[in-house]
Amino acid sequence: MKHLQIVVSIVLIALGLALGTTARFQNPSPGIGDRERERRSFAINLVRTIEKAQLDFKSKHAIYANWDSLIGNGYFTSTGTKWASPDFPTVGQALYGSGPEIVPGWRLRLNVSHSGSAYDLLVEDVNDPKCGYAVLTDERGTIRQAKSLACPIQ
Repeated sequence: MKHLQIVVSIVLIALGLALGTTARFQNPSPGIGDRERERRSFAINLVRTIEKAQLDFKSKHAIYANWDSLIGNGYFTSTGTKWASPDFPTVGQALYGSGPEIVPGWRLRLNVSHSGSAYDLLVEDVNDPKCGYAVLTDERGTIRQAKSLACPIQ
């Protein structure tokens, strides 16, 4: 009986090792491509940059700014911004505009409260009409990613 238990244990261990090895070599599920990852990274870093500019504007004016005020005060220009992280120079060197598409491919919705004490910020990918990928934040500084319910978050 003891011999049978040892044999069964060895078989189960061998089977477990074989299944673990097989699972390790399976192809991972397809995720997002490098281009998409770069676009999302750009959007996240753009939102971080706008947050930094908002904090500076509020320290100088005691209120948060709308996009026209940030453009008008030189925070974002057609030659870039100084508020971007040096680790992500494409945000610093982007060509910012005053329209709803503040940089090519990205639409901004920046709503400032009537008193200027709060804001909601959404940067949306105009090249993703099906899923509507977007990055959101507010004056609290938590950055969120979102997509329509029809598309899985990856």
